[in-house]
Amino acid sequence: MHNYAQQIFVLTPAQLESFVEDWIQQRSKEYHSYQRWSGTGDLGRDVTGYVTSQRMGGLWDNFQCKQLGSKLSERSLFVELGKIFMHAAAGAYSLPRAYVFVAPKGVVRPALAFISDPAKFKQAFIDRWDKLIASYLVQGQVVKLSPAIEAQIKEFDFAKIDYLDASKLAKDPACMAALVKWFGADPGKGPSGVVPAVIEASESAYLGQLLTAYNERGPSNYPDPQAALVCPQIGPHLSRQRTRFFDATAFDRFYRDSTPPELMEQFRHEIYHGVVDVHQGDHPNKFMRVNQVMQQAAVLHATGVLGKHAGPQVKQGTCHMLANEGVMPWDA
Repeated sequence: MHNYAQQIFVLTPAQLESFVEDWIQQRSKEYHSYQRWSGTGDLGRDVTGYVTSQRMGGLWDNFQCKQLGSKLSERSLFVELGKIFMHAAAGAYSLPRAYVFVAPKGVVRPALAFISDPAKFKQAFIDRWDKLIASYLVQGQVVKLSPAIEAQIKEFDFAKIDYLDASKLAKDPACMAALVKWFGADPGKGPSGVVPAVIEASESAYLGQLLTAYNERGPSNYPDPQAALVCPQIGPHLSRQRTRFFDATAFDRFYRDSTPPELMEQFRHEIYHGVVDVHQGDHPNKFMRVNQVMQQAAVLHATGVLGKHAGPQVKQGTCHMLANEGVMPWDA
């Protein structure tokens, strides 16, 4: 098995922030949006995930990237968190919902002990402020534990402090897209589609276009897809198209979750350009157009990791997805 943790180890600090940004981007179900803060003036934030459209005004999570030559020290743990409480007390922002250290080489055992015991950690934070934190927040200054800062510390849920080392990060399912982008990882073969017995709204557009093609060809007219499916002459053909459509839908969903978004767009772009000339060519009828496009799609060779895993049904079904979206309709 490929050791991606080792490759994360050798990223520069700036690259690690960018890698984490790509990881957060893929966690779209958890966040409304995200932001990377670079350089001076980040106020203790590297990458932030926003739960709502209010961004820093609503719930947010902080991901602090610490690409170090060794494990994250106890002092660094306290100082980095101290920055958050200092700036929150000054009114720069509200406290984050959660705080995650992304430390590829891990954290030292005393730091791990604090993270594992939130109540002890909170009390130690107050007790050790003067010794471990006060002189290290602002260069040349000593930041005393003011009542405002202490109130922020007491308000924060220390159970929401965690860390990710390189191994944990690489194993996170949402990290696969970043691993593909940065290290050429292969997300593997996606699942096959499941064809529902009942026609779904998501497939209504291309199925309606196919009905136009079937009715034009004759000899029968089909008022709806269900009527066509039970027809001995045309039912098997329509059933194959639905299998292809749902295989392509499952393929699209799997690889959008496990690869950078531009790869799926590139795949669809290649399928479109591989069949569009056939689609727009001269055909005896629309039914023959569908069949000739299907034949062409089946033998296309798409590039990259998606091309490696795209079988004939996926490529054919992608044409139905394009028809469904009005990009390349069957009844034009």
